[in-house]
Amino acid sequence: MPVVEISHLLDELTCAACGTRNALWLYPIRGVIECRECGEKATVIAEPSGGDQ
Repeated sequence: MPVVEISHLLDELTCAACGTRNALWLYPIRGVIECRECGEKATVIAEPSGGDQ
């Protein structure tokens, strides 16, 4: 059985590498944002939720 990966389209955002709008997808399990147009990837570093410091 193939593993299904969850992804979310990031509406109204533009890729900094190629300038394409509405082509950025977030893969939360891998912590990656990818442009479906040019293939550029960026790592997402999430801050732990909690109180302000």
